[in-house]
Amino acid sequence: MNWTFSIAIFGFTIILGTNWFKTDVQSTPFGNSSWFLILLVGSMCLGFLSFGLLVLTIIIKIILERKVLVFKKSLIGIFAFFFKPKSFKLLIGRLVAVTAIALTFLPVWIGGYMIAGSLVVSQLGYVSEDLNIVGTGSMYPTWPKGTKGKDPKELTKEVVSTAGFLPYPNGLTIGGRTIFGHTLGRGDIITWENDATRTLTSQDGTEPAGLLKRLIGLPGDTIELRDGVVYLNGEPQKEPYIAKPHSSFGEKFLKECQVITVPEGEVFAMGDNRKGSADSREIGFAPIKDIDYVLPLFKQKGILDKNWRDTSKDLDESSKARVDKAKYLELLNEKRKEAGVKPLKYQTKLEQSASKRGEVIFKYDDFSFEATKSGYPMERAMSDVGYSNIVYGEAPVQGYYESEELLENQFEFPDSKKFYLEKDYQEIGIAEVEGVLNGCPSQVIVLHFAGYIPATYDKDTVESWRSSVNNLNSIIPSWENAKGKGWMNEKELNRLLNLLYQERTIASRILAKMDERQWLTKEDDSLINDYNRMSQESTNLANELNKQ
Repeated sequence: MNWTFSIAIFGFTIILGTNWFKTDVQSTPFGNSSWFLILLVGSMCLGFLSFGLLVLTIIIKIILERKVLVFKKSLIGIFAFFFKPKSFKLLIGRLVAVTAIALTFLPVWIGGYMIAGSLVVSQLGYVSEDLNIVGTGSMYPTWPKGTKGKDPKELTKEVVSTAGFLPYPNGLTIGGRTIFGHTLGRGDIITWENDATRTLTSQDGTEPAGLLKRLIGLPGDTIELRDGVVYLNGEPQKEPYIAKPHSSFGEKFLKECQVITVPEGEVFAMGDNRKGSADSREIGFAPIKDIDYVLPLFKQKGILDKNWRDTSKDLDESSKARVDKAKYLELLNEKRKEAGVKPLKYQTKLEQSASKRGEVIFKYDDFSFEATKSGYPMERAMSDVGYSNIVYGEAPVQGYYESEELLENQFEFPDSKKFYLEKDYQEIGIAEVEGVLNGCPSQVIVLHFAGYIPATYDKDTVESWRSSVNNLNSIIPSWENAKGKGWMNEKELNRLLNLLYQERTIASRILAKMDERQWLTKEDDSLINDYNRMSQESTNLANELNKQ
């Protein structure tokens, strides 16, 4: 009777929890309540004990009495079997026999139930599997970053943690409906692999692989990234698991202030370290059919949330990260020292030129160094603030960063690392400029670098200028002696001498700069053009005077 009752309770619980098998347990109020688990586990335990008692009764009667009790009298029979023996010796014999039977058959019976249960649980995907978490840092702070200094390829092989993920999909499928399975939810961490992930992960020469990211948008949700904040269905999100507030910026697939709707059969996922993660913003949605494993949000609580942030002020203006320029310069110079490169000095005029460039970047949406849209490159910005130098470079970065975070991001890739360690740079200026790009609020951090290196000139070129100076010094006195002699046109002679004096001045200036390995300026270039023009005129004039 008890066994039949437990089966009835179990079936009723399943039917009510799945709304007559029309949906999964997590989609019904009863399925999400504590009563569901109480009735489910309670009915299973009652059925287990009742069935065990029945089996034990039958075994005892078959082996010892050679008679099977009627089921409804099984409890009375067991009581009489133990407490109404004909003699004490018979009681001892019965106890020994029952103990022997129990030690022989019950472990097999219980073990069989346990094995069968574990197989069913495993088959339904209820047993978690430990997955390796590598050190790329895309899921920081939920999991730690890898060893500093390692290149991206090495970090993909460095295991920093493990976590128990459930296979996906899981649960029991009946009539095309899945019950007892996990329903994907926002905040779950998922893994998926397809051609898009393999192409993305193999760009740096690493092995093609899948991605491990946090699920942000479900089918039908709208996603927008604005001013570093995720807007889900039009509402700004406070995300405790991301590394920094105001850190979610657009990429190739999803750009700033672009609203997209997650289609059926797909989800939108991003890494927790938004500034250091390649995810759906770059390669698009994750097809649900490609998802392999899931770590539900509720299983993360109390284990992985120890490094999550307080989000109470995430939407405040004060939560936007700012660059401490002195701290950034200190950190950058430490990197340069490690690389055997001279430290940089801060130059306020470069900060001013960087600010001007930032304003132009917003106005024309032109991040190119050549300023192809605006026609206002770094060189012109430096000139407008009264600064010039020989070697210069620019690095605009979109987003809100703290000093350590900005430098870490810049040194992540070999090409940018090489730029910041350039030995010819001697000065730096940094400007944080806020503005609007295509109707979308944002910030650009512009870094200007400049330096001086001695000029190197071709030996023949230097000697040519030296020869010109010597030649002018030798011929000018002879033309000076011709003045007042009366055999030449004095007006033309004075014009010739004036040209020769100017040529000597220009040639002497150019030669001096070349001997001192100074760079020629635009003014010098203009003077050289004047020198060539005057040299041609003086040669023609001298030929005319010599004929007189």
